[in-house]
Amino acid sequence: MKRIPVGPLRAFDVAARHLNLSAAAEEMNVTHAAVSRQVKQLEERLGVKLFERLPRGLKLTAHGALLAEGTRQAFDRLASAIEDVSIPAVRRKLTISTFASLAARWLMPRIRGFAELFPDVDLQVVTDTRLVDFAREDVDIGIRFGTGKYTGLHVVPLFKPQEIVVCSPALLKRGPPIRTYADLKNHTLLHDDSHRAWTRWLEAVGAKGVDPRRGIICGDRNAMLQATLEGQGVGLASEVFAALDLAAGRLVKVFDVEVASPFAIYAVCLPRRLNDPIVAGAMDWLLREAQTSHDAHRPAP
Repeated sequence: MKRIPVGPLRAFDVAARHLNLSAAAEEMNVTHAAVSRQVKQLEERLGVKLFERLPRGLKLTAHGALLAEGTRQAFDRLASAIEDVSIPAVRRKLTISTFASLAARWLMPRIRGFAELFPDVDLQVVTDTRLVDFAREDVDIGIRFGTGKYTGLHVVPLFKPQEIVVCSPALLKRGPPIRTYADLKNHTLLHDDSHRAWTRWLEAVGAKGVDPRRGIICGDRNAMLQATLEGQGVGLASEVFAALDLAAGRLVKVFDVEVASPFAIYAVCLPRRLNDPIVAGAMDWLLREAQTSHDAHRPAP
């Protein structure tokens, strides 16, 4: 068999990832017709059908799935080889994408340790709530809050947050007192953008007579904790976010009980990026730092 040009293979690989010719065309910056033509040429060259054409997209055939696995590995190896032979700058840059509350209250207080470990690397932290597309964006590592099911990525569990009730010492001093769960009805409940957090916590502890929907929605967890520090109400957080304020006495833990969050926090990157010692080292550094936290993810025995 004659060698197959890279163009049709690339068009097939992108189409196989998206299972949509229009999306593939957009990524490759060509027309829908151009992608369709190259995929058809590849099918004719191989003598097999690679896709089932559906009304709303594509479905890989058995032959297509086999080829897609091979092209994905081949293009990943090619990208890795290009990175390996590229002449590096005098200083490297490592970009970590995460959400604002974790950046401010956990990651930023630890960046000196990163600088000591990687003195020739400039760390860039970007905050965003959306999921990063590692294939198209200049991001090395993402820190995500979710279920941990991130297809095609290397996933490292960092934290399993335990939710606790916190408030400022000034709020406790001025009252009304908070001795039982029911006493929360006498205070303003502060919410982040997860409106069900208080509902889950109050249901888990069996609290009665407290309306979890009332209070102030502050936006993200960072804003909610700032309002808590200012004595504006009672907040719900985990020690991942509140540890420094608790240690300094700026916040107090109102009840000893902790309620596990339904989600966890993970560090993720492309598997091939672990061949880069800086990325691999940064992932290890994040895991070591996380293991010092009360809410660190503990593997099942």
